[in-house]
Amino acid sequence: MFGLFTSKLKKIEEKLSFLANEIASIQKNIILYPRENTYKNLHVTKTKELNDLYNELETIKGEEYVDHFIKKLTGNYLASENALSNQEEKLLDKILIEYKVKSKIKV
Repeated sequence: MFGLFTSKLKKIEEKLSFLANEIASIQKNIILYPRENTYKNLHVTKTKELNDLYNELETIKGEEYVDHFIKKLTGNYLASENALSNQEEKLLDKILIEYKVKSKIKV
């Protein structure tokens, strides 16, 4: 039973690491192609998936463990080629906020 629990935990952590890298890459594409909604839609979907996995991990290991894991992922992100500058992050936020407002208006 313990092996199954450890295996599930490892799979969740691997998925989280992969998704974090994938989202970082998507964010770069949103900045490069701000009018392309495909990347924005993908960002929303992948971010929801990431949050669901964080919640699952928190259920299994607790909030403190998740906080530590997020710090580790953040460190990996900041050291990666996908890390955004402060200016890029502000631009990304602006693009995503505008997109969310437009999406809500269409519905």
